[in-house]
Amino acid sequence: MARPKKDPEEKRENRLTLYLTNREGEELNLLADSMGINKTKIIARALQSYVKTLENPPLVLRKSKTHEVMRLEEERVRGYVCANGHPVWIEWTWPSPPEHCPCCGIDKFESTWDGVVKKGLSWGI
Repeated sequence: MARPKKDPEEKRENRLTLYLTNREGEELNLLADSMGINKTKIIARALQSYVKTLENPPLVLRKSKTHEVMRLEEERVRGYVCANGHPVWIEWTWPSPPEHCPCCGIDKFESTWDGVVKKGLSWGI
């Protein structure tokens, strides 16, 4: 029986030679064994995670991130409400709360929440 064809999204055509120390290689092997996925996927996920945390990524990456966000069906966010009642949402992975409200400029936030925001609005019409 022939091997099933790979999904075009998962097809990897770019090669990279990665030189690791013995310790790094052991850690990668242990991580791959414990997670049950191959080392290539671990490295790819680590790269994606690193790029997402960059505060000022290169322009090309900023554009691709914008397009990626537009295709998302849902996003994890952290919400804040300022003392004047204005809601503020930031990405869930953002390291610190906002310094001030973008609407009124106040720096006091009364309550916070975490959640998932789904694309689209339901007006109940």
